[in-house]
Amino acid sequence: MSDFSKTNYTRTGNVSIPQPPDVVTILWQRNPLDIRAPRTIVEATVIGSARPCRRLLQTGDIYRTAVECLLDNGFEQVFSERLGVFGVSVFVREC
Repeated sequence: MSDFSKTNYTRTGNVSIPQPPDVVTILWQRNPLDIRAPRTIVEATVIGSARPCRRLLQTGDIYRTAVECLLDNGFEQVFSERLGVFGVSVFVREC
């Protein structure tokens, strides 16, 4: 996993090369026997960097805590789909 500087472009001579966005996908689940139970992370995938939220994206961690960290650190939620007791969310941060 690479961590780019948070400038929009890398300078190479007279050419500016745009950096790709950071992308985080989260597969979460809710306990079907207790609908009030918090959603937990089943799996998270990071393309680019999730800094400083990476430590909150482990299997079994609370989904809401990870989402709050991502949103507070420049990520936007671009997709969310509920699939019964499971769900998928995608977050993107422009570099």
